[in-house]
Amino acid sequence: MSSTNKPDHVKWISLGFLAGLVAAVITLEYYGYIKHSTPEQAAVVEEFKLLSLSTESDVKVSPKNSGKIAFCADGYLLVRPDNDKKDVAGVLVDGKNRAIRCDVEDIISH
Repeated sequence: MSSTNKPDHVKWISLGFLAGLVAAVITLEYYGYIKHSTPEQAAVVEEFKLLSLSTESDVKVSPKNSGKIAFCADGYLLVRPDNDKKDVAGVLVDGKNRAIRCDVEDIISH
């Protein structure tokens, strides 16, 4: 037997794996298990800015309520409207869409 007559098992196993992966993704997409966000879901609702506190400068903020409540959930800072709808909330992120973390124990201890 010469080496040219042997089947290339690595090539066929690799092709079978890739075909199975593509079939799995297509099947998951077809049955709706892969969720895609709509432009409305990914839209910027509001932008926030950070006012740093220091003893040298006087920070002035509006006395009016912003209409939003921030809370800590699973280690991340979430913001929701200050109304009766408690199910609508969003994760607060920075300019590069990195979530802002929060530490409940640190807030309670201070």
